[in-house]
Amino acid sequence: MSKVFLAIGSNKGNRENYLKEAIKSLSCDDNIKLLKLSSIYETTPYGEILQNNYLNGAVLIETNYSPNEIYTVVKKIEKEVGRTDSVRWGEREIDIDIILIDSLVFESEHLIIPHKEYSKRDFVLVPLLEIDSELKDPRTKNKIKNLINLLTETYIIGKVNFNLNEN
Repeated sequence: MSKVFLAIGSNKGNRENYLKEAIKSLSCDDNIKLLKLSSIYETTPYGEILQNNYLNGAVLIETNYSPNEIYTVVKKIEKEVGRTDSVRWGEREIDIDIILIDSLVFESEHLIIPHKEYSKRDFVLVPLLEIDSELKDPRTKNKIKNLINLLTETYIIGKVNFNLNEN
């Protein structure tokens, strides 16, 4: 079984509901065990496009899926939850990114593990650190808490009250 760290985010429509539906869909997959969910943070958008703030967090799952199978599953969940096409770094109903899979370094046509941009984003690093305070980058062997200290830009505004069981 692999431990997989996912980043989740939404900044379009009912952000809370999109996050809840994505988490619910992950936990309903018989080949995925939901282990831990970070706090949810309100964040300013990454990139140059003017848009609404995001709600972001991280999820730790355990699965027997291969990296490419996990990619297929999360893309299917995004579509089922309601993601529509958008420009790169544009508004999204739901975004699920595979950040880390164990200590794997992996690259395929559609997937790079660890996620190639994650170490520049506090809205990914802070939730990861919350889930596992000893987590390390498989490429550099730097601890996530050290990567946070290297950031030159920050996006987190603060934690939001997020109850997974509320509708």
